[in-house]
Amino acid sequence: MLPLLPLVALYAQAPASSALAAVTAEPKEVRPGESVLLTWACPQTPQVRLEPGGMILPGRSQVTVRPAYTTTYRVFDASSGGGAELGHAEVRVTPGLPLGEAARICAFDASAKAVLPGDPVVLKWECAGSAKVRLEPGGLELDGKSEVTVTPLESTRYTITANNAAGGQSRTVEVAVLGHRALAATKTPTASVCSFEASRTVVKPGEQVDLKWICQGDAKVRLEPGGLELDGQSSIAVVPDKTTVYTLSVSNLMGGSSRSVEVQVEAPRRVLTEKDLADPEAAVKPLEHMDLQEALHRGAALRAAAPQGSWTLRLVVSGRADGLKQVARAAGTKAADVLVLPYVRPDGFRWWQACYGAFPTRTAALKAWSQAPAPLKKAFHDALPLRFLHLPGDPPKAL
Repeated sequence: MLPLLPLVALYAQAPASSALAAVTAEPKEVRPGESVLLTWACPQTPQVRLEPGGMILPGRSQVTVRPAYTTTYRVFDASSGGGAELGHAEVRVTPGLPLGEAARICAFDASAKAVLPGDPVVLKWECAGSAKVRLEPGGLELDGKSEVTVTPLESTRYTITANNAAGGQSRTVEVAVLGHRALAATKTPTASVCSFEASRTVVKPGEQVDLKWICQGDAKVRLEPGGLELDGQSSIAVVPDKTTVYTLSVSNLMGGSSRSVEVQVEAPRRVLTEKDLADPEAAVKPLEHMDLQEALHRGAALRAAAPQGSWTLRLVVSGRADGLKQVARAAGTKAADVLVLPYVRPDGFRWWQACYGAFPTRTAALKAWSQAPAPLKKAFHDALPLRFLHLPGDPPKAL
């Protein structure tokens, strides 16, 4: 690298158009000879010339400079004949600048402490105080808050050292590389999700939901959507703007597992009257249009209106919205007697179940089924009589 004049406090000129370069420096003020990272971004210019120094560099790049005195650095278009200036910044050096805080390593950790040969390990660290970090083995010079992925072939002790003019600090972390036999001898338990729950499974837009979990085994947890890496026993608050399936995954060298929970976000709905519930046209519309949310809303209203102790006939459990149309066509003129209700699987995924009618006794339910439309009996010949009070697949009660 060609020598550059020392660079300290940088004052970037705001670009007048998208063709100009945005120039920044970190830190913005230094003592003579201290390092400063000079960065610029000019997406429309493939190459630029940095002065002083005359270096030809990419239009989006950075260099480290050690200024000895206040200097104005200018970025020019290297591809144009005239070399138009794209931006400039003044760097100020203050000889009497206090040394400030000594570099401290606030955190240094590895994503796994034991791996098989060649498995990737992410080393992460965070340092306080303006400093550069050196990672050994390898002698890499890195940022004070960053991460790097390594693939050790043997057990390795990694050391980071942070230094600045006021002092420094070192920390180490060990990553053991195990053979398959050694791994088995450790008797490490397989990572598993013991519980994963939502404080509420049905909310209105903008309402908060608390997700809580407990996991077994030494491992990190990943939450989707979002890809967040979290602790194995923790919680987080989310505000879903639409119905969302949250999946918690955990794994270590011995294996892993995942669980899901669905949080439904429903728009405000009007209260259905007895007239609405008895209207055949209103009953078949959400089924024909495969509007699952409206069908579930109507089913919940019909179930709530049924006398206590009522029985029903479950026709089908499904995860496909297009199945609603098949139910409607099979029921024909009896579509108003179909109730669509939620069905939550043991792994947390939410499906739906279609039930037929509300009857005072099991005998009455079976008699009604014998008189049901022939297409309905043909499509769902194994209709199951069940009590409304506790239907299999009912959503768990909110915490």
